[in-house]
Amino acid sequence: MRKKNLLIALALSLVTAVSACGGSTPEATITPQPTDTTQPTEVPINTPLPTDTPVPTDTPIPTDTPTPKPTDTPVPTDTPAPPTSTPEPIVLSGSGDSVVDVEKSADAALAQITYNGGSNFIVENFGASGERIELLVNTIGSYEGTRPLDFMANETTTRLQIKASGPWEIRIVPLYQGRTLDVPGTAEGTGDDVLILVGSSPDLLKIDASNATSNFIIMGYGDRRDLLVNEIAPYSGTVMLNEETVILEIVATGPWTVEVTSRG
Repeated sequence: MRKKNLLIALALSLVTAVSACGGSTPEATITPQPTDTTQPTEVPINTPLPTDTPVPTDTPIPTDTPTPKPTDTPVPTDTPAPPTSTPEPIVLSGSGDSVVDVEKSADAALAQITYNGGSNFIVENFGASGERIELLVNTIGSYEGTRPLDFMANETTTRLQIKASGPWEIRIVPLYQGRTLDVPGTAEGTGDDVLILVGSSPDLLKIDASNATSNFIIMGYGDRRDLLVNEIAPYSGTVMLNEETVILEIVATGPWTVEVTSRG
């Protein structure tokens, strides 16, 4: 059975995977909520499509924060086994406009992207039928950040299209090799990033992006995908987290700090 996009099951394996690859082991792991013992019924699929990151402007106008629709609870499967060795990343590099084929598994992954140049820098990923999956990066000038790749159902990247005026590099790595944040705990960063939550079940997300600029977005992934913040920086505030949240996707220009608390 495919384990693609079953984020909770994948998150449960992250602690073991990090340890197997030489990382530290957190004190606790995330335990998914037990399901009712009554006969399950089918839930209609209503997965929201990822939204494009808008092109930053000098005087951006904040937009209304859309109300996200919950997605289906993933079908439970066996917890993915951690790898016995660290796989080599897929490394793609070039300069200027390019289209490159990608040979990766159907599993969720991370795209670590760097660019040194001026003018527009745009990265889009496409599926096997030529359908565009997501606008991963859309910025002006140099860029360094981490973006989610194939996080939603039926997404498998087979091609990337890059528009640039200088050299770029894209490293595709497995999700479990991403940056982790112990719950409760604090993380700091600059620009786009993906954080994997390990430890206790999360409760609140406290955010300080008071020195950032342009669009500031945070998405939460767990048994569903939640749009937590969609503002124009500078921004600071506190939002509630679904207790099943295991991944935070941050889209930012400039520095930020997030603190995840746990209930009790």
